[in-house]
Amino acid sequence: MLKKSENMQSKMILFTLDELVPENSLYRKIDKYIDFSFIYDKVKHLYCCNNGRNSIDPVVLFKLVFIQTLDGLKSMRKTCEKIKVDLEYRWFLGIPLGESTPHYSTFSQNYIRRFQGTEIFEEIFVEIVEQAIKYGLVKGETFFTDSTHKKANANKNKFHQEVQEVVHQRREWLEKEINEERKKQGKKEFEFKEKVEEKEVKISDTDEESGYYHRDNKEKGFMYLDHRTVDSKCNIIVDCHITKGNVHDSKPYIERMEYIKKKYGFNIKEVGLDSGYDTLDIKRYFDENNIFGVIAYRRYPHGETEIRKYEFKYLKDNDIYVCPKTGVILPYTGRIDRNGYKYYESKENCSNCPHINKCCKKQGYRTIRRLICEEINERARERRLSKRGKEMYKQRKEKIERSFADSKNNHGYRYAMYKGIEKNQNYTWLICAAQNMKNISIKLEKVMG
Repeated sequence: MLKKSENMQSKMILFTLDELVPENSLYRKIDKYIDFSFIYDKVKHLYCCNNGRNSIDPVVLFKLVFIQTLDGLKSMRKTCEKIKVDLEYRWFLGIPLGESTPHYSTFSQNYIRRFQGTEIFEEIFVEIVEQAIKYGLVKGETFFTDSTHKKANANKNKFHQEVQEVVHQRREWLEKEINEERKKQGKKEFEFKEKVEEKEVKISDTDEESGYYHRDNKEKGFMYLDHRTVDSKCNIIVDCHITKGNVHDSKPYIERMEYIKKKYGFNIKEVGLDSGYDTLDIKRYFDENNIFGVIAYRRYPHGETEIRKYEFKYLKDNDIYVCPKTGVILPYTGRIDRNGYKYYESKENCSNCPHINKCCKKQGYRTIRRLICEEINERARERRLSKRGKEMYKQRKEKIERSFADSKNNHGYRYAMYKGIEKNQNYTWLICAAQNMKNISIKLEKVMG
């Protein structure tokens, strides 16, 4: 028997909003484990208590951004449109079906008039990390750091060229060691000056604060770099720092490590890094702070048949190198250059050596350069080749790389929505806070149920 269904479109049904939200909803988990009440205290000084119209709830205001971030929505306009019909979103925001939803311009206007130039975004991020610490999801001992590029909101074909002066940072501690060595030899001390180099750079016409990013086998264009650090225990992001796309990975590293220590009081014991952080300053920082720093090996061009420098045995007491094939001694010549390299040469002529083609160059004898503070490099190499060092480097892709992949694939982080470092930094604080909230709630739900 043919039966026509009733028109249910106008039928009234009594229910609660809570009943319509799935039990396994991510937003239920976040609401269960994350305390958002701290936002009121953070923004209290930015509102007037006895004048003007009532504002939108600041917790709702920031939750709008978290929804946009968590679901990877492209714009606040799209987010507010979905809130009108999405019951999960309404439940998370605490907006009943009978009430109107915020206008898409609400957050942008509040940012312009209220939040711009403040530290509220960083404070929210830090508070979420501290909640993760209270839950025991952050150990605060082992960290992984890397950077990823984010396409700037700028046309890569619209730019102009500028000549800028680049001042190379001096290593005063190394300069001091070099001159002390020259004093021992009775030689005149070097006079070190700041090295200033003129460099032609591309400046975007649409976003001047972005930097032109160009690396081998990667897309070129105007970018921003996110220098991010995660804790090894549960992949909680503890720091995210935005710079121009043409800033080297290693440049802000030490400063950010000090920021993490000061902000959270962590006792950093281990760190894992890729080869972009293979600098003398960073390795020295590890030695001074008793940090087990594992840095990937940076490959340098060399002759295919050449006997490598590390194959020669260095005798510290005698300050000599010994040939691994013939036992020929390479003593220190007394020469040290401005970069801190000491020169060792074989006194004996190596012309009759059967390995000459694999070792010596045109002069007929072998020369080895050794940095005056080479022990720093040697200790770094020992850490990298140790059992624990190899374990840590394997974990790197599971920790920091996974964090970047989650941002880009699930949270719309491939492209910058805003122009300028400040706006991109503020938005990155919120994106990373949202990632941490998701991570915290999922982890705790598995344990506590």
